[in-house]
Amino acid sequence: MSDSGASPPVKRRSWLLIVSLALNLLVLGMVGGAFIARHRMGGPPDMLNIGRLMGEPGLRGFVQTLPKERRIALRAGMSDQLRQKLKPLRETAQLARAEATLALIAEPFDAGRLENAMLDLTAAETAVRQANVAILVASVALMTPFERAQFRDWRARHEKMPPTPPSPADQGSPANVDSAKPQPGQPPPR
Repeated sequence: MSDSGASPPVKRRSWLLIVSLALNLLVLGMVGGAFIARHRMGGPPDMLNIGRLMGEPGLRGFVQTLPKERRIALRAGMSDQLRQKLKPLRETAQLARAEATLALIAEPFDAGRLENAMLDLTAAETAVRQANVAILVASVALMTPFERAQFRDWRARHEKMPPTPPSPADQGSPANVDSAKPQPGQPPPR
């Protein structure tokens, strides 16, 4: 008898070991990279902050870039009342979205039902946006002028907003000395 029947399982096992090793190294590299990035960015040591690693736009991402004592102060300022108010509003918006979807696919189609569902969805999403605005305003009110300028720059970088010209407060002088220079894309004064 020949031993040719034992050879394929051995080859298959060696390929499985190679694939397993590759997957283990991939996972180890991802965890190690996240760990190194967290410490390089100065994140909180008790948790892996994925939002910060991904460059989360908005207020939460910006607050994570601040020194620890300022992070704590601003997070405390984002009152739990506002966050607790936001949760039921989001749930209402989710239910309104589901109702709009049901109205869209219902047979027989009822245009009035769809219109009412879409109006309810718009109202629910508006309420969520208004609560988010209240949280943002309350948080920005706690920032220093320098932090507000940093937040403006953060938003411009992360939300692909057009850059805004620096204010005189950012320049440290009452008037912008460069105001007489032509701006890029403008003809020089005559």
